[in-house]
Amino acid sequence: MVRKSKSPHSSPTFCVRKPNGKWHMVHALNKLNAATITASTPIPRKDVLQKNMAGCTIVSALDMVNGYYQLLMRESDIPLMAVSTPSGMLWEWLVMPQGMSNTPVTF
Repeated sequence: MVRKSKSPHSSPTFCVRKPNGKWHMVHALNKLNAATITASTPIPRKDVLQKNMAGCTIVSALDMVNGYYQLLMRESDIPLMAVSTPSGMLWEWLVMPQGMSNTPVTF
């Protein structure tokens, strides 16, 4: 999911305590998101979905846990996804992490 990096770009990484007391790792992707062109994908209309599904006999269910991690980053974008740890290590994401502005639309 990540590899060591030598990228000139990086976003800081830190941990925050969740309301339940557990820790959650966070990447401050503010600068990257500010420089990102926002993608948009319209949500299909309900009547169109119903029309397209009329007569369907197969229903499927998908497990979407950690779904973003199933999306590979483009090789050219990987250096932009570098994150630095408090210990000074630099890693870059090979898959789409949470926190990017276009992650929900891409997913």
